[in-house]
Amino acid sequence: MAMNPIKSKLKEGKCVYGSWVRIPSPIIVEALGDVGFDFLHIDMEHSSIDLQMLDYMILAGYRHDIPLAVRVATQNPADLYRIMDIGYSSFVLPRIETREQCAHLLKGARYTQPGTRGLGGAVRATGWGATPLDQHLKEAEEDTLMIIQIESEEGLKNLDAILEVPGIDVVFIGPLDLSHALGYSGQIEHPVVKDTIDSLIKTVRQKGIAVGIHAGTIEQAKEWAEAGVQYFAVGMDVSLLQSAGRSLMNSLKQPN
Repeated sequence: MAMNPIKSKLKEGKCVYGSWVRIPSPIIVEALGDVGFDFLHIDMEHSSIDLQMLDYMILAGYRHDIPLAVRVATQNPADLYRIMDIGYSSFVLPRIETREQCAHLLKGARYTQPGTRGLGGAVRATGWGATPLDQHLKEAEEDTLMIIQIESEEGLKNLDAILEVPGIDVVFIGPLDLSHALGYSGQIEHPVVKDTIDSLIKTVRQKGIAVGIHAGTIEQAKEWAEAGVQYFAVGMDVSLLQSAGRSLMNSLKQPN
């Protein structure tokens, strides 16, 4: 197995673009997996997607050979390696606020010291037991992609300490939550919010870690790419569906 393609592209300095999936259906993964995204975020934090549905969605991701990252809803490392056993190796970890919290979660996603991930034997991640153990351990280390979210004042305050935790691949900025934490709810373009994001980007990049962000518009994505952001989540399945529907109906209802 080759290194996670997203990790490879980030190491090469390239930008990658993906979208959020909240509709609990493998059909959504199939449909969006075929339009050119580099990855898809499966959002368990703000949706009704459960572990059984996640199992179906990974198979759809395999069909279109598109990397999937799961945003978990809990702070339990056991939930990470349970998901990894069914074949996911990339995670978005929300609400990271302290070094200790971050280290505790990242340990749950790795076998190697000081990792705490347990060996599952015959699971999908090991080809149902067909993959030799040494090979599986090596591939698991190479394939794992850990994306942490900084979206609170506490996370910002402890940022330097958090960035010292080994195993962070991407620091992902949630502008909406960050604007709320800073007292400017929804005002992504407010000077205080923009200055905070710019400072965060510079600090993370200085540590040699890639920066990700949710971009609401193409213009925002271009602006942040110039500032050093490489990892972009743009759009969402529900929003894309609504946008296409509204566009169609507005066109149909226009007077002749």
